[in-house]
Amino acid sequence: MIPRLTINHLTLLSTLADTGSMTAAAARLGVTQSAASHRLREAERRLGVRLAQRTESGISLTAEGERLKHLGDAFLADLFRLEQDLEASARDAKTLVRLGQATYSRYHWFPAFLDYLETADPGLTVDLSGRATSRPLASLLDGSADVSLVFGREPALSQFRSVKLGTDPIVAVLSKTHPLAAEPVVNSINMGDERFFVYPLTAEPGFDWTTLLGTPTKPFRKLTPMPTPEAVIDLVRASFGVAIFSKWAIEPELADGTLVCRPIDVDGVSMDWWCVRRASDPDDSPAARLASALANWSRETDRALSTLAFGAGSQGS
Repeated sequence: MIPRLTINHLTLLSTLADTGSMTAAAARLGVTQSAASHRLREAERRLGVRLAQRTESGISLTAEGERLKHLGDAFLADLFRLEQDLEASARDAKTLVRLGQATYSRYHWFPAFLDYLETADPGLTVDLSGRATSRPLASLLDGSADVSLVFGREPALSQFRSVKLGTDPIVAVLSKTHPLAAEPVVNSINMGDERFFVYPLTAEPGFDWTTLLGTPTKPFRKLTPMPTPEAVIDLVRASFGVAIFSKWAIEPELADGTLVCRPIDVDGVSMDWWCVRRASDPDDSPAARLASALANWSRETDRALSTLAFGAGSQGS
């Protein structure tokens, strides 16, 4: 099915909303006022609804026009990004793939992986998707990411294909001077009145600590939500409280000694990490090639996604 409206119609609506004037909109678009007015009338004729109306202060969009304007803005932004990607690919003779990572905006592992990718699949170049941090699966469906690293259970939806990267310990994280740093295990049972910082795992359903790990044996007495894991790291480093992290995410702080980690259970608790892509992407697509490279790197590198810690080391520090 072919849409009735063109890019020219959408850009006119967006420009009208910004300027509130047909004359100003026409000047910004580089057309005559007559041509801009004709473009609006043509869009209204094709759809059979009013998209703009005259007011005392100029021209404003109707409710229908506003809906199209918002959709058009998102579409044009995606189109602009795609044009940039294609131009970059043509210039570098490489195919750009967007990589996202759930929850943790921590990429200490990324340079080492890029070095590996340069040899493993030199035809690919990678950009990072910020949207995937909070919506790793939705970002795959809307195209803002081609591959996402996610944790917990393997996504069971038919829209996705996934490969397991590894299993990483879930640990309590605290400063080395914190009183609980002397404990072999740190959890809700021995935390008492110590503050426990929590952060959003993702904005998508099913990604919270209770769902992933189960309800704690004893409730935390002082639970403080924070907007980002990075904010929690700063507060924990300053001995303001304790938090739970996937161990790879705090590898830099463990390495320099500013933080220590302890198991949250005597037998340890771990969480699986997955590399997920769209099922609609063929097995030889750039997204599938990037997912394969990530999985191979995770298996072949002793530090792996330890630069990411997967499969490496003990849970203590």
